[in-house]
Amino acid sequence: MRPLALFAIAIALACGGAGVDRVSVTGVDKLSGELASQDVELPGAALSAVRGPAAMMVLGATIDGSMVTGGQSPGCGILRKPTGALAARTLTCATLLGQYAAMEKARQFLLAAGAEALLPAPVLADSPTPGLHYVPAADAFTLGEGPAGARVPAAINAGAVAREMALRQLKAQRPQVAEGVALFLGAAAAGDPGYLASSESGGDPTGSLDLAGPLPPEASSSSVLAGSLWAWADVSGDLLGASRAALAAARALGAGSTEPAAVLSLVAAQLNGAERDQACVVFRARLHATDLQACP
Repeated sequence: MRPLALFAIAIALACGGAGVDRVSVTGVDKLSGELASQDVELPGAALSAVRGPAAMMVLGATIDGSMVTGGQSPGCGILRKPTGALAARTLTCATLLGQYAAMEKARQFLLAAGAEALLPAPVLADSPTPGLHYVPAADAFTLGEGPAGARVPAAINAGAVAREMALRQLKAQRPQVAEGVALFLGAAAAGDPGYLASSESGGDPTGSLDLAGPLPPEASSSSVLAGSLWAWADVSGDLLGASRAALAAARALGAGSTEPAAVLSLVAAQLNGAERDQACVVFRARLHATDLQACP
């Protein structure tokens, strides 16, 4: 793991300055929601190694407690298309570049929302578990293809990827708070409260994954928090501003209460006048409560 950490520092120092080539990857079309080839910029990335500011892809590595051991970079061949864009020579590498691009997009969103510019973490990119998953003990991610039958692979689902990268930003917070805020940030990044459904094999016929819908009585506190934040962000029309407020509130809470009301009160405390009144109305309606300290 130590060589990977040193490489992360080298990547961070090397970023910036030169012009950035566009890279052809598979992504999700914003209008249709279907998979499509896209040309994107991946600033600071070493394409053949699939490493850069967003992540360091590793094949054949394992997690042993708090350590990532073994493994090697993918060693991808890169070609230039007639359009001028760069592309991977193999399907495996094309998949990895698409997954890296999804992480870079999530990184940019989180930075815009006030997240910390963390050094890239290793990503064990041959996991049997579909999608991206953060492993706090090792400060690393696992990444796998699938799930089978899903409309969008979980590893390039913008919301799902942003959620996991947000969990890394919030690893010092209480789990219930981190999970709730990260779940909301995924929805804000995707612009879709039901973003998880597209990466489920059977979809979400009951709407149980939709943050905009009513929550069952047994819903977790993290789901209640995420749903409340989405309801306010949707009404306000400012997803990025709501994301900034949610991140700031989670950090300010520290090791305090894990109740959704505590986080939402800290969100409301950042607002003034009509904006605060609007947030308080939404939060009280979602929580079926009146005891929000920042709300008059």
